[in-house]
Amino acid sequence: MKHRTATAALLLAAALSATAAPAGAQSVPPPGERVRVWTVDAFPASDVRLQDAARSGGGSWAVGARVAPQGRGESVSPVAFTRGGADRPWRELALPAGLEADTVAPDGSGGTWVTGSRRGGGVPIGHYRAGRWQVQDAPLPAHAVGGGFGGITTAGGPDDAWAVGSYQPDDLLTFYGVIEHWDGASWRQVPTPDLGTDYWTLSDVAATGPSDVWAAGSVGTPEGWPRPLLLHYDGRAWSRVAAPDLDARYGELTRLVVAGPGDVWAAGTENDASRTSYRPLVARFDGRAWTHQDTGIAGGRLSGLARTPGGVAVVGSVAVDGVSRPTGAQLTHRGWEPLDLPQGTAPGGRVPRGVVSVDGRLTVVGLDSAGTDADGRPLPPQPFSVTR
Repeated sequence: MKHRTATAALLLAAALSATAAPAGAQSVPPPGERVRVWTVDAFPASDVRLQDAARSGGGSWAVGARVAPQGRGESVSPVAFTRGGADRPWRELALPAGLEADTVAPDGSGGTWVTGSRRGGGVPIGHYRAGRWQVQDAPLPAHAVGGGFGGITTAGGPDDAWAVGSYQPDDLLTFYGVIEHWDGASWRQVPTPDLGTDYWTLSDVAATGPSDVWAAGSVGTPEGWPRPLLLHYDGRAWSRVAAPDLDARYGELTRLVVAGPGDVWAAGTENDASRTSYRPLVARFDGRAWTHQDTGIAGGRLSGLARTPGGVAVVGSVAVDGVSRPTGAQLTHRGWEPLDLPQGTAPGGRVPRGVVSVDGRLTVVGLDSAGTDADGRPLPPQPFSVTR
């Protein structure tokens, strides 16, 4: 959700924000362990808003949009980048016409899924394998004016994949979740549970197998503020899962990852009832129940989650005096430790959008906010990639 995007921003009105450095976490490695320093990766493009990243095909992918000023706004065109390993250079990969690139995910067999959002009744989902693209439209409900997918996962093989997202019905100012299944030939909608609300969204999906699939997002409440949402597929139907440690909180879950059998993680953002204070939200399913996890990060939003050899890593950003500052934490055998991400020099700050673990090393990608010009027009963001 996987969770997230330029075109999806049209539909989901998501605002970029962030997370603070872990409070009280130990950032100095124990004696005998080498210090791991972040290095800046050269990027083959400028004026790009990176939105998502994934490990796929033994390497890394990053997707987003190339941004160009247009009047007092901007025009965007989808872009994708790949690299073979943590020490290899990034290169741009041509996308098929009409394919948006807000979301990227591995297919479990060396290929990669790429998709996004658009106006209209169907959303293209691209599959890349062995140097070739195949694109199929995933249908939205008949009354949808637009929608998109924030997450894709493979459950039982190349003929068993799931995509989750949201759509806007009939020009109404609300959104509903949508779930689609790939059977090797086409995408089709599947029934979703009745949540008894006029607003809910899905942002990411992850699977341990064909009868154990999780989806995460947010659901509206009578108070007007969304709460975290978790759905589960047991091989027969989707249903809502109660999570007492999360259900009383306001916020959303935007990322999911499977760390092992009976070990599923979710990340997102929690907010207070006034929606003026934000803090990271991380939860773990241990095979029995979902429980809240304290990462030591004091505030802001999370935007990336990845499995690592020893646990998981999360990244995000926090707004400090109007400037976005990157932050993150990694779960190791010693517990949660801060990532100490470099700030960068852009006037508007740095916003991580994804994290991947390849060859035992972490890569974090996102955007540096260039701010506005003298006339108040937004300047194109710049991509960044750092590895340690």
